[in-house]
Amino acid sequence: MLLVPEGALVLNSVAAVALELVDGTRCLDRIVEDVVDRFDVSTERALEDVRALFERLTARGFVQC
Repeated sequence: MLLVPEGALVLNSVAAVALELVDGTRCLDRIVEDVVDRFDVSTERALEDVRALFERLTARGFVQC
């Protein structure tokens, strides 16, 4: 769960892990690799999902690229 001024965003397990991996040192490809390692998902699907997640969070001002 991500608390925001408007309330809370409930994240699925993949989204929660991807967001936890954002530490200022990992690039997108590394985050995707870690998601693939932890979950039964293809690299292509993980990349698509992680990109979409960060695009939505960026659009709402929760993260900056």
